[in-house]
Amino acid sequence: MRLVGFLWLSLIRFANKRTKDLRTLRRVGIWFYMSIVRVNIFLPPPRVILLSPPKSGTHLLSDCLSLMPRMMFSGRRLALPEFYTHSKPRSVQSDPSKVARTLDKPRLRRFLGGCPQGMFVTAHARFHPILRDLMRELQFKQILLLRDPRDVVVSNMFYTKREPGVQHHKYYAEALRSDEERIMATIRGFGQDTLTDHPRASIREMFEGYTPWLDDPSTLVVRFEDLVGPRGGGVSERQLDEIRRIGDFVERPLSGEQAQQIARKMYSKRSLTYRKGIVGDWRNHFTEDHRRIFKQVAGDILIRLGYESDTDW
Repeated sequence: MRLVGFLWLSLIRFANKRTKDLRTLRRVGIWFYMSIVRVNIFLPPPRVILLSPPKSGTHLLSDCLSLMPRMMFSGRRLALPEFYTHSKPRSVQSDPSKVARTLDKPRLRRFLGGCPQGMFVTAHARFHPILRDLMRELQFKQILLLRDPRDVVVSNMFYTKREPGVQHHKYYAEALRSDEERIMATIRGFGQDTLTDHPRASIREMFEGYTPWLDDPSTLVVRFEDLVGPRGGGVSERQLDEIRRIGDFVERPLSGEQAQQIARKMYSKRSLTYRKGIVGDWRNHFTEDHRRIFKQVAGDILIRLGYESDTDW
């Protein structure tokens, strides 16, 4: 079953990024995998939810978890905006063009409750008290994966530029003329443009939605830099320690040999979202202007997340 889960993660990455024909393959794969999940109800607790900002190394940690004994990916990816409901304000004095956005708690509970024990859900989910309370109610173990926001900027920029199917690709490929402009746009964010119907949040807005999870004592904070290991510019000892720490947290204690086996298997350059995965790669791409603007936009976020002690970098 662990092999099935690992192969499923590889399949869904492939099918997600390719042509319309492969969308059919993805639907078939989802049906097949979810059929396996539904009958595999004898894994030991807990349920686990993996929270992370986009481009922070979600696939790396997903691979790590799926390779642990008696742990599987549930096939569920939580997109929190899909669970918002919209309603017009009741007050007649309110602006009728504005709507209130609230989380549909019963529907979200059903979705999360559909994750069997011994499996994990992935989520690019900003902090919300309803989500926090539901995770407690359903006895999820929650892991927050963080990565240096400067590296996230660079990873996001290359990914958006490269992949035609992702939001903002046309804007990055046609309106912005250089990688320097694209990096700046990813740092600052932008509003609606003639080539995009959707604004993009600044790097500060992206990360500040996740910082409240740091104050939740039940959340295990994992850093990409500790988990990536020497092939990504990290340190082997820290990687093995992090894998074992995660195993203890999800009640899958690992021997040293098991941690080494997971480390060897989980870091795959074949992932379609993989570009470099190198710690500190931002230094190869940031100009002095990028540094200056990043400090203005999100310098305090770096300090809050522990990636810098001040703005002298």
